[in-house]
Amino acid sequence: MSKISNKIRSAVAQLSQMYKPSLALAKSVLIASAAVTLSLMGARQLGILEPLELSAYDQMVRWRPDEQPDPRLLVVGITEADIQKLKQWPISDRKIAEILQKLDKMQPTVIGLDVLRDVPLGDGREELTKILQKSDRIIGVCLVTDGSPDNPGSPPAPGLPENRVGFADFGVDAGGILRKALLFMKPPTIEGNSSAQKHLCNDNSQVLASFNLQLALRYLQGQKISPQLAPDQSLWLGKTQLKQLASNDGGYTNTEVRGYQILINYRSRRQVANQVRITDVLEGKVDPNLVKDKIVLIGYTTETVKDLFYTPYSGRQKSNQFMPGIVAHAQVVSQILSAVLDNRPMLWFWPEWAEILWISGWSIVGGTLASRMAHPAKLTVTFAAMLSGCCAIGFGIFLLGGWVPLAAPALALILTGGSIVSAERFNKAGYGKAISDRVKQVFKIEIDQAKKEQQVAEITESDFFKELQQKKDKLRISKQETSEKVPSEPQEITASTAELPKVESQTDDYLAQLQEKAKLQKQRAPVTESESSSPTGACEADGGASSADTKPPDEFSDLQAKAKQMRHRRGAEKRIKDEKIDSLADKEDLGGKEE
Repeated sequence: MSKISNKIRSAVAQLSQMYKPSLALAKSVLIASAAVTLSLMGARQLGILEPLELSAYDQMVRWRPDEQPDPRLLVVGITEADIQKLKQWPISDRKIAEILQKLDKMQPTVIGLDVLRDVPLGDGREELTKILQKSDRIIGVCLVTDGSPDNPGSPPAPGLPENRVGFADFGVDAGGILRKALLFMKPPTIEGNSSAQKHLCNDNSQVLASFNLQLALRYLQGQKISPQLAPDQSLWLGKTQLKQLASNDGGYTNTEVRGYQILINYRSRRQVANQVRITDVLEGKVDPNLVKDKIVLIGYTTETVKDLFYTPYSGRQKSNQFMPGIVAHAQVVSQILSAVLDNRPMLWFWPEWAEILWISGWSIVGGTLASRMAHPAKLTVTFAAMLSGCCAIGFGIFLLGGWVPLAAPALALILTGGSIVSAERFNKAGYGKAISDRVKQVFKIEIDQAKKEQQVAEITESDFFKELQQKKDKLRISKQETSEKVPSEPQEITASTAELPKVESQTDDYLAQLQEKAKLQKQRAPVTESESSSPTGACEADGGASSADTKPPDEFSDLQAKAKQMRHRRGAEKRIKDEKIDSLADKEDLGGKEE
């Protein structure tokens, strides 16, 4: 078992060494990806990326092929040619009543009149009021506006009951582009004391349905489909949910979502349905099959009336940049009917966690490609291909009815790849290592200083240091007293040096005796030399050579040696004493510095 475990350990060590560079690379890619993803999500929350996302959405709408005109709808437009031919502006109430009578005889399912008739225009007011009261197929419009005293809204035409009136307002994005449709709305409260007339579309005590929703619901009644409101306040038509747009759905960031709004799923650029002019209706040139059992919408299509909107189709268009309001209503009606009856998907969105995974995934792809490819040309071509793939996937999802972010993942791909390439070049140039070494050195100095301070604190708080401090104080006092007294009367310092004064006094006495004997020997040496120089004392000098020439010098040298030994001994004992004192003092001084 031990051999097997050793083999396993060695294999694991080899694998770790083999894949260590790959693991380090993967770690750097993940760190860069996380940083870029968090930065982009923060930018999205601040609304910085919203213009880019909306531009990408508009482009996808333009790329999408147009669908065939909806056969269930007919648009009767009031064009500039009709105004010139009828020589009326605006179209009189009598002409509007005549058009409604002719269309009603052709038995449409519902007629939507997107023409404001809150005040009389020309003659024929009574005729118009009569036809509006008599026919239950006609649905009129009113305007809600912003509820200010100067804009109290426009009431519906007289004679129309409230259940056959819908507001004609849209939810327009910043820049005037129409992307959202209002289905339900509660009129805002009029500010201040306004003397404006109270009417249906400025009464905030009730919830109103839109003009396009009223037309769609009237048509679906013939299909035995009625609206239902779920507990979560979402609108259901049969098995189809018209999901309410949230403030952060798709590429939006904290967008205004008053009332109940949906994102408009445009059917085509302009030919959303068959279209005729009012003069064709007045002259009987309209095929009855285009009207029978259909939804007929009547409204202005001329630019003289400022009922026009910018749409996603307006981009890069030199002409026909605007969509008439009646055509925009037809787009919404067709969208609702197609979703309920034809299973055409409503536009849907990913939850926030899925969008984060989508963005981080493309960020990891960009970092991985940048770390694997060193050649700039190959890297550029690969990144261009990946950006095209990201756009292609997003557009494919859009064709299926989903709107996912495109600007954020594209930026994540580029930024993460760019950061990896920049980091590699930075490290190869040596700047990274120099900076890391400097940072490590700074941290090491700080760590060592902190460790030293901790050790000093531990020492100063210990009992041993306190004892040394007390001994230091005693020794300093002892030194001061010793320097003031006579050297022959030294003060006791410690218990171990208590007998030193006695030893020193005995040594001094003995040394004095030896010095006296040495002096006597020195005095005898000249006398011996004078006696040996006389003739009479020659024999004595020769005979006593052993005593006069050898003995006195030997005794003198012995005395000098003994005196020298005593001096050395005395000096050694004093050094020992001084070293003990100095060592204790040094220890206490060191403790004071560390403290």
